[in-house]
Amino acid sequence: MEMEMEMEMEQKQEQELEQELEQELEQELGFISRWFGFGGWRAMSLKTRIFTQIVYRFIFLLGLAVPIIGYGMVTGSDPGGLALLGMIVGWFLIFQVMINFVFFEGSR
Repeated sequence: MEMEMEMEMEQKQEQELEQELEQELEQELGFISRWFGFGGWRAMSLKTRIFTQIVYRFIFLLGLAVPIIGYGMVTGSDPGGLALLGMIVGWFLIFQVMINFVFFEGSR
């Protein structure tokens, strides 16, 4: 009986913490920071398990490998510094939008 009450209290505290976090983030985020900021990562760190976070980071690396390999296949050479930097920044922004959409904007 006591265990059930403790679990209910823990779940209630977690929900309150999540609601507070969402309210704080809604107040301080503009359009650009909402879509390209780290709100999705913060929400994911509260809601998901470590294994899930590792999977998303692995997906990020696989997604980054795609334009690098594609560049090599099209041009026949490895990307230089500026091209590589452009691919990293571009994929990072795209991935941030996906994470924010899934974990911050998606489930309302």
